[in-house]
Amino acid sequence: MTSPVSPTPDASRIDAQNRHIAQEAGLDQDLESQVPPRYGAFTVTTLGVILVLMVAAVIWIII
Repeated sequence: MTSPVSPTPDASRIDAQNRHIAQEAGLDQDLESQVPPRYGAFTVTTLGVILVLMVAAVIWIII
């Protein structure tokens, strides 16, 4: 079993510099906020209509 490797002081300093540069450049934004939605509005609307029609059909069959 190996022991966890802790970063050297130089690596920590370089990481801090990189974070500072990214903040100044505006590159440190949350990347998930830039991900497009998985399903578009047309797909969601179509699935909603299909679901409503299926529920209506089941109710019509039961009654």
